[in-house]
Amino acid sequence: MDTQSVLTFIGGYVATGISVFLLYSPFLVLFLLLLLVGGVLQLIAWPFSVLIRRLRRGRGNAEYDSSWLLH
Repeated sequence: MDTQSVLTFIGGYVATGISVFLLYSPFLVLFLLLLLVGGVLQLIAWPFSVLIRRLRRGRGNAEYDSSWLLH
C-alpha cells in the first residue's frame, strides 16, 4: 500500500466519523437538554422538599415512619 491509499483510508474514516456525529447530533442535543431540564426541576423542587422534611420532623410521631415517600 502506498501513501495515497493510506491517506484515502484515513480520510474516509474521518468523513465517516463526522457524518455519524452529524447524524446523531439531534439526539445528543436532546439528551443534554433533558439533563439540563431535570437539574433545573430538581433545583426548583429542593425548597419544597426541605419544607416537607422539616414539617414531618416537627410532628414528633415516632411510630409512623413515612421516610420512604420522598426517596
